[in-house]
Amino acid sequence: MTIKILDLFAGVGGLSLGFEMVKDSHGNPVFELYRAVEIDRYACQTLRKKHGDEKVIKGDITKYKISKRIVNECKGKVSVVVGGIPCQSFSLIGPRSGFGKNIEKFRKDKRDNLYEHFRGIVDEIDPNIIVIENVKGILSKKDSDGNKIIDKLIPDFEHLGYNFKNEKGEKWHLLNAADFGVPQKRERVILIGIKESWKNVAVPEVSPTHFNPFSSETEVSKAKGLLPYVSVYEAIGDLPRVSPKLTYTGIAEEKKEDIKKKNKRINCGTDKIEHDTNTFHKHLKRISESGQQFFEFVRPNGYRYIDHHITRSQQLSDIELFGFMKQGETAEAFRKRLPEIAKKLIKYDMASFKDKYRRQKAKEPSTTIFAHLEKDGNRFIHPRQRRTYTPREAARIQSFPDDFIFEGPISKKFRQIGNAVPPLMSYNIAKTIYFNLLKW
Repeated sequence: MTIKILDLFAGVGGLSLGFEMVKDSHGNPVFELYRAVEIDRYACQTLRKKHGDEKVIKGDITKYKISKRIVNECKGKVSVVVGGIPCQSFSLIGPRSGFGKNIEKFRKDKRDNLYEHFRGIVDEIDPNIIVIENVKGILSKKDSDGNKIIDKLIPDFEHLGYNFKNEKGEKWHLLNAADFGVPQKRERVILIGIKESWKNVAVPEVSPTHFNPFSSETEVSKAKGLLPYVSVYEAIGDLPRVSPKLTYTGIAEEKKEDIKKKNKRINCGTDKIEHDTNTFHKHLKRISESGQQFFEFVRPNGYRYIDHHITRSQQLSDIELFGFMKQGETAEAFRKRLPEIAKKLIKYDMASFKDKYRRQKAKEPSTTIFAHLEKDGNRFIHPRQRRTYTPREAARIQSFPDDFIFEGPISKKFRQIGNAVPPLMSYNIAKTIYFNLLKW
C-alpha cells in the first residue's frame, strides 16, 4: 500500500513528483500523490494532465471553503504533507535585493504568513511527516516587528508536536540541487518535521550524491563515492539544434518583409518531435557517469518524444549580442570587455541589471532557474547557440522527466518550470525519509 501525500502550494508538483519516483526493493512506488492544491490555472491544467481531475484542488488555501475541502478529503488518508510555500517576499533576487526592500509593502508582505494556513491544515490532518521547501532568503527575512520568519515558523510547528532537529541539533537543511545531480546551482531551505507521537527520532540528514569538481575537496569527495556535478551540456546536449525567429523590434519598416521571409526558413523547433535515439545514444557515450545517471532519471521509460523544445523569438540586437558573449559572461563583464559593442547592443540600464544577460557555461551546472523566465530568458543564454533556453531545456535543467508535459502558452510553461522544486532533489529527500523512517 502506498503512502499518501498532500502537496500544498503544489505548482506543477515537482516536490511530490520526486516522492512518487521512489521505489521499494520490488520496484513498486512507495509514495502516491493523493491531492495537489494550487491556485494558478495553468499549473492546475498541468497537474490534471499528469494526475487526473480528482487529485487536483484548484483554489486559495486562505479561503475557508478550500481549506475545509482539503481537510475533508485528506484527513485520515494522508501521512505526508509537503509544500513549497510561496516565496516571492523571501527571495533574494526579487524586490528585496533592490530598491524595493525599502518600500513598506515589501517589508510587510501578507505572503510571509501563508505558512500559517499551511500549519492550520497540518494541525487538522495530523500527518506523520511534513516537508517544507523555501528559498534561502527565508533564513534572513524578518516580519514587521523585526523577528525572523524562520524563528516563528519552526516553533509554530513544534507546538503541533513536530521535531525538526537532526543529530547535530540543526532544525533546517540548506541544500544545493547540484549536490544531488540536478544540473543547476540552486540553494533551497528544506524543513523536515516528524510527528514525535509517531516516531521520537532525530531527523535524518539528506546527504549529497554529487560534488563540485572544481573545488579543492575533489579527492575527498571521490573517496566518499560521490559523482561530479552534472553539466548543462550533459543535460541538454542531445537536443536538436534550433534557432530563434526574429522579432520586428528595432527593424525599419522597409526591412520587415525581408524578416518575414527569413523567419519562414528558420527552424525554431516544434512543440512535439520524435526523439532521435541515435543522437541520444551517441550523446550518452560522450558524457560522464553523472550525466548517464541523470538520464536514468529524466528518460526512464523509453518515451518516444521531445516536447516543448521551441525557441522564443529574439531581437536581432540580442542575437548579435549572444554571439559576442563568452560562456559564463554577464552583461556587466561584457560591457567592460567590449564597451563599444555593448553600448550599441545593450538597451538596458546596467546600473540596475548587471546580470540582465548571462551566457551559461557548457561544462558546469546552470545558474538558478526562476519564474522570471516567463518574461525573458536573457539570463539563460545557451552556451553554444545564439538563443535562450527552450522550455524543454529549462525543464531538463530542473530535472523534470521528458514525459512531463506542461500546459498553457510558452510564457506560462516557463513560469511553471521556474517555480518548481527540482524533482531529482525532492527524490533524494524522499529516499532519505523512506530508508530512515518508513522502510520496515
